[in-house]
Amino acid sequence: MKSCSAASTSFFGGWLRAALALSLSVTAGMPAMGQVSNNVDRSLLDAWRLTTGNTIRFCQYDTSPTLEFDRALAEAAAQQLLVNAEFTVLGSAYGIGGEYAAEDLFVSLTNDCDVIFGMGLAANMYPVEFISTRPYAGFSYVLAVADADIEGLGDIEGGEKVGALVGSFGFGALGRYIATLPADQRLLALPYGDTELMVTRLLDGTIAGMVVYGPSLVEFRNEHPNEGEIFIRPLADQIGADVDIGGLLLTRNGYLRTLLDEAIALMIEDGTIAALLAETGLDTIPAQPGGFQ
Repeated sequence: MKSCSAASTSFFGGWLRAALALSLSVTAGMPAMGQVSNNVDRSLLDAWRLTTGNTIRFCQYDTSPTLEFDRALAEAAAQQLLVNAEFTVLGSAYGIGGEYAAEDLFVSLTNDCDVIFGMGLAANMYPVEFISTRPYAGFSYVLAVADADIEGLGDIEGGEKVGALVGSFGFGALGRYIATLPADQRLLALPYGDTELMVTRLLDGTIAGMVVYGPSLVEFRNEHPNEGEIFIRPLADQIGADVDIGGLLLTRNGYLRTLLDEAIALMIEDGTIAALLAETGLDTIPAQPGGFQ
């Protein structure tokens, strides 16, 4: 299955908008390998801030569908390293292009955080001022349907409509899949601005299915337990859209990145991450401790 790396930098704008994210994110994004620190107003930076050796400051985005899982994992990582954990929740009111997101990341990682958890990871995804931990989990986009007889996109007849969030990694993957089908079997991809409206249209029969980031669907079902029954189907290999998530740091924090990578590796090996996925309900969708890389 394709991994998030196939999305490159285009994933980031959608990730912030959907999650993530991102959905996690999760099409235009901030420039990869670009210099962003020169664009930051230096008066916004708390250059005087002292770091402490016994506390890791974690940040998370408020719209991330994996927020609860990410926080539990951050707490477990801090315990592994015998330090305290502090948390700050950041807003993510960005447009589809993620304008100024990179600059805000730089300011947050200078003033408020040592590391931001719940970030989508891919090669060359972030400017040179940032480094990432190894992935601690991977999640897939899935097909959601209201008809139990539909087992996959191949069971949806040509001409039927399938929804996906506009600008998301899943929308792009759906479009590429449709382009490979014979003309008489092609589905119609409909872009939506939010998951709730897309679910409404799924349940009223306007669309035959929807391609959605797995954690976003779990979050929606937890918040709307009385909605009609929705069935989750894995996407076929030819459309598979997998997202690895991890932590983002400033490049100067390479030593902390090394420590976090060691803690993540231990938690993958001893089953901690798998247990946290189950505790937060994310084991009901395709999920991979340690990511898909």
